Amino acid sequence: MSEFSDLLSSYIEEKEIKVYALLEYCNLDRSTMYKIINGKRNPTSEAVFQKIAEFLHLTPAEYQKFKEAYTISKIGRDLYYKRKYTENYLVDFPKTFSAKPVLFLDVLKKMKADDDYNIDMINTSDCIAVSTHLELNHLLYYMVSLEIQKSSGKIALLLQPDYDFLLNMLSSLKPNGNLKIEHIFCMSKTNQMSDNHEIYNLLYLNKILPLYFSNMDYHPYFFYEDIFAHYYSMNGLSCMILSSEYAITCNSDYTMGILHRNPAVVSMLWSLYDSYQDKCHPLFCATEYLSMDGNDFSSPVYSETPSYVLQPEACMVPFVDRQILNGAIIPEFPDRDMAIEQMTALLNANQTKMENGLAHVYFTKRGLAEFARQGRIKEIPDCFYRPLTVKERIHLMERILPCCQNGNYRLLKNPLNQLSDNLHLCVNKNFGYLLFNNIHNRTICLVINESSILTTFMDYLSSLDDNTLYTGEETAEFVQILIDELKNTSLSE
Repeated sequence: MSEFSDLLSSYIEEKEIKVYALLEYCNLDRSTMYKIINGKRNPTSEAVFQKIAEFLHLTPAEYQKFKEAYTISKIGRDLYYKRKYTENYLVDFPKTFSAKPVLFLDVLKKMKADDDYNIDMINTSDCIAVSTHLELNHLLYYMVSLEIQKSSGKIALLLQPDYDFLLNMLSSLKPNGNLKIEHIFCMSKTNQMSDNHEIYNLLYLNKILPLYFSNMDYHPYFFYEDIFAHYYSMNGLSCMILSSEYAITCNSDYTMGILHRNPAVVSMLWSLYDSYQDKCHPLFCATEYLSMDGNDFSSPVYSETPSYVLQPEACMVPFVDRQILNGAIIPEFPDRDMAIEQMTALLNANQTKMENGLAHVYFTKRGLAEFARQGRIKEIPDCFYRPLTVKERIHLMERILPCCQNGNYRLLKNPLNQLSDNLHLCVNKNFGYLLFNNIHNRTICLVINESSILTTFMDYLSSLDDNTLYTGEETAEFVQILIDELKNTSLSE
């Protein structure tokens, strides 16, 4: 028996369904139907599953449970929950970022009320034992507060991205000078999931993204290992938090540790950290997507062809021609004439790839309608170009129509139609990046250097079907409606 067949059997019994009537309705022979009921085979097609569901007269909640069980029976429990978590991650990608409040004052008041230790000890003792999570938070706040006053501060972390107090605090900082944050942590070599069906590698990505949103100088590094074996199996003081003057070694649940102030000890721990970092790999390469300081259009970010693109509006950039570039790009753009030459050649090559169906582009009705109204392409920072004219918008949407008709450009259905306006994801099996705006409205490109994250996104996007995507014909019909509306607007002006 399978979870699906168990559920089907229970519905048949609860709703007093006659099996003969069910198999007649589904146009199945008796042997096939009983094999499905007994878990010896799955429904022969999605259409058969739908016929069974229709005959059972399920409530919306029952149908959702039935559909989930059917999908699990087809692809397996682990893959189902990995794809479900990936979907939730993409749908919940933040539209904007605001640091979660870190209640420093409450922490300090609690520390003082409990009289856990005397703050003067920090400046007089070379070594302080830390015996509570609250005390550790207090010491970290003290360490970081001193470091952000420096003209060139530095913080290093050797711990998993699961210390919410610390990560929230770092995301909320406003340093007086430069503050470089380096972070080493373990990525799952087998794409492990938690008991709540969370993919640890994506969960960690979600935890550290606020540091990029808040424009911190943050550099994560990773190594592969079994996360639980490395960090959570009686490994003593396996975590380190370092600043210029202090070091904390602590256990992996952040409830006890040691604060070190002796310069020789702090220096030794920094040397140890550096030796670990030499054995790790950068998780991301973070850059501004376009910059007034100059741009390298030969970079893979611009030239690599993604297998899948997920973003709010259709991928318009490859269809922008020289005439639009000349008219729309601001005069102050760095090396404007040369940049337009390079962009024209690059876009012509990318347009050919799109027309040949080398990329699948999935986008929302809301995002495309907003482009039609405002003439803004969200991939390109607003400061580099003027809004496109109505004529230019019509021109671009007419150029993507063939890609819609052949099924390479498709609109998203629920739940991905709620995709954040601040998310652009481009991936193939070897390369990928996330594009979003930070709190200073700069467009940040995170090139993904870790293969399991790419594989996770690729697997999910390649699994999308007619249940989550409109057909090419339906997509083309929607695009044509927007084109006609713009033409009517143009005539009335």
